[in-house]
Amino acid sequence: MEHSLIVKLNEQIVFTNDQHWLYPLFEFEDFLNKNELVVSNLFLRDKIAGKAAACLIVFLGIKRCHIELLSSRAIPVFKSNGIEFTYDNLVDHIQCRTEDLITDKMSIADAYLFLRKRAGRVQGLSIKLENISVRVEEKPVIENLNLELGRGEQLIIHGTNGSGKTTLLRAILGLIPVAVGTIKIGDFLVGSKSWKQNRSIIGYVHQENIKNNFPISAGEVVQIGLGKSHISKSDNAYRIEVAMRRTGSFHLFDQPFHTLSGGEKQRVSLARCLCQNARVFLLDEPTSFLDRQGKEDLLFLLHELSRNEAPTMVLVSHELQWIEQLNWPRKELKGGKLC
Repeated sequence: MEHSLIVKLNEQIVFTNDQHWLYPLFEFEDFLNKNELVVSNLFLRDKIAGKAAACLIVFLGIKRCHIELLSSRAIPVFKSNGIEFTYDNLVDHIQCRTEDLITDKMSIADAYLFLRKRAGRVQGLSIKLENISVRVEEKPVIENLNLELGRGEQLIIHGTNGSGKTTLLRAILGLIPVAVGTIKIGDFLVGSKSWKQNRSIIGYVHQENIKNNFPISAGEVVQIGLGKSHISKSDNAYRIEVAMRRTGSFHLFDQPFHTLSGGEKQRVSLARCLCQNARVFLLDEPTSFLDRQGKEDLLFLLHELSRNEAPTMVLVSHELQWIEQLNWPRKELKGGKLC
């Protein structure tokens, strides 16, 4: 059978795939992650490529390609990114829904994340809140609230202080019971027995405004994410190191956690979430008590998480100027409901 995707290095075939749609390109991405190759030296040959495939080819770093059947919508993507391309046949449009969903406003990175979600290649789990109401000390805080997020999606919830943002996150975590309604994370009903056995699927990064001198190191905080894992000490150490290096916090391993700056604590907290293999990230005012550089570093880390693990992420904040830089969908929590 003729391959749908062939990649060569100096006329030598290094990768082939026979799947359809965009899956060969995603499989090629996995191949690149496991092999040390200079991507710009590779030559890619694909059977069919539309605008979506062109975005993926650019994102992967390919500089030269030949397409047997090329959509004219792919040409501007190739030309604007300096891709050398040839083709056998050119058509105005490929009959594929995805072709219509990639808009001109999307950056290559945005298109990549969008396509990755459509391909189901995300770690995140869905979130579904149905008609929930939450009371704190008999006072209604959340009223008849509904929210639904797909796997790997992101959302910013903003609102004034005291509007119930933290309460909402704590309800999703199962730390505050809902008076009415249900919350589901993936297939788990929050509060159920199966949920309690699997609650590590949610990682929570809270506001770092608590002052204490509790004698625990940054490395020990990250280790908490492992829970009662039944793996060897060497594997434990490896997972902790990888998580801390991913967030740029490994150099803090032996530092007392309470002595760290706000930005350093956020890095360590994100490493803990990575270590526990969280599939949903809840971030409660993560920029509070961060300076400008700390906010920029956090922004970079969140983009990296979206690109790599692609967990479902919900971030609450009242800092509109900062959250606009994330370019995530957002809703306002007001009067106990999401607007």
